[in-house]
Formats: sequence, structure tokens, C-alpha cells
Amino acid sequence: MLATSIKKTLLSLVSVSSLLLATFVNAAPTDKPPFYQIDYQGKTAYLLGSIHIGKADFYPFAEQIEQAFLQSKALVVEADVRGANVPALLQKYGAETLPMDDDTKQVLATYCQDKAALCTALSSYAPWLQSMQLSMGRYTALGYSALYGVDSVLVEQAGQRPIYELESTEFQFELLSSFSPETQWEMVREAIEAPDSDMLELISAWRSGDETELADLMEGEMLRDGNTEMVERMLWGRNKGMASKLIELMNLSTTKQPLFVVVGAGHLVGAKSVQAYLTPYGVSSKNCWQSSCI
Repeated sequence: MLATSIKKTLLSLVSVSSLLLATFVNAAPTDKPPFYQIDYQGKTAYLLGSIHIGKADFYPFAEQIEQAFLQSKALVVEADVRGANVPALLQKYGAETLPMDDDTKQVLATYCQDKAALCTALSSYAPWLQSMQLSMGRYTALGYSALYGVDSVLVEQAGQRPIYELESTEFQFELLSSFSPETQWEMVREAIEAPDSDMLELISAWRSGDETELADLMEGEMLRDGNTEMVERMLWGRNKGMASKLIELMNLSTTKQPLFVVVGAGHLVGAKSVQAYLTPYGVSSKNCWQSSCI
């Protein structure tokens, strides 16, 4: 379904799901998320694919990820929510109510029978934001939390190192709010009706490092539906912009380097990944699981 793909791509948007910073316990996972080293004009950066929810046993990362992060002089994220006026952005982009279709009315009528307070609270928000809140609630029930989202944990661990951003919180909110009412309400229905197994697919693929499966989950369903516009807006266009911004950062004399870059895992897989858009700039990249980077 289109909305399943949209919901999974929404997990590559950091700002909505990581408004809290993390505390965590010691663990020893064997996860192998997408992890790359790039080299550009004698400068090095590390690219880690993230998801923005998690559990305590995601941490610490594998040794080479931990070492790369310790050696890095700055952290780069999609959007640094700490500097954003989130209430104002929510009012600007998340408060628009849209006409509801009959299918969604039926789904909500059933869902809200024993959740009246929640549904009343959500009803004043735009459908895209309702979808995000409902999805986060589902993941919370499955034992996952934004407190343990990869970006949030790394921002907390960065200490005094500078944090740069590739996009902005406002850019991400504006993108989400730009979907048609039909698409936004489909996202709400999917957030309610998706089987737990579908919601856990992305996490499983991320933890196992299955980049083929990640690419299929993030863009495959939309492409099979012929929805190239959505893939362009949610992934490929953003990947191109992220690559350009990363080159800009690496070229600045004031940028602390090497950089440790963390973006949604979907941006580092597939034929039009961030790495693919970096290639025309003369950037070389290597998969750190195929050839150790530390």
C-alpha cells in the first residue's frame, strides 16, 4: 500500500519523532546498520543510517561505529530540532484541519470507540501529524521509543562538538504538510490498521543491515504503484540536497572535521542514495561492513 511506504519513509524524518534526548544503558548489540566512509579532497566523513525510534539494546553501537564517532570532530544530522521553535512550527504546519473522506470516518469511528480522549486531542491537528502521533503510539506499545532514536542518542553524546544540519526542522514540517488531503488521511488509516509485523519490518532490516530490503521498504512499494513523484519528494530529491549540503560543509574552512553524519537509513540505500549523488563531486565511498573503516 502507498501509505505503508509513506509511513516508513516518514521514519527518515528526524524532527517529529525525536523531540526528547536520550538516556541509555550499556548493551552489546551486533547490529550492522548502513555505515559508510567517504573521502573528498583529502577529507573524511562517516555516514551512518539511522532510525528515529529504538530500544536500549541498540547501544553501544558496533566497535567501528563507536570509534568513528569518538574520532569525529563534529556531528551532522538531518535537522537539529533543539534550535527550532517547535510550537510555532506545529502551529504553522500541523494545525490545518482537512476535510475527512468517508473511509477514514469509518476507520476512526471504530478506532475511537474506546479511545475518545486520544481522538479528541488529535482532532485539532493536521492528518499528517495525527498519523505520526498514532504511529509513535503503536511503536511505544511494541516497546520502542523516540528516547532511544539514533539521532537523539548521538546528539546527547556529542558533548561540546558542533552539530551541523543538512536540512532544517521547518523544511521537514513543510514537506509533511504539503501532502494532499487524500494522502494524509490514508496515512492516518495506515497508522491505525497496519499489522504489527509490517511496522517491525523496517527495524529488522536496519538491525540486520539488509540494504536491499531497506531500499525495497523505503521506495519499492511506491515505485511498484507508479508513484515516482512521492519517491522523488521523500527520498531522491532530499538525497540530492543532502549530498550538496554535505559537500558545502566539507568545503568550509570553519567546519570541524572529520564529520560523523547520521541520516535516515533510507537515504543511504538504493540506486539514488546520498552516496550516489556524492559521486559526481569526486567523492569516493566504501561500505564499512565490507571493508573496515577504522
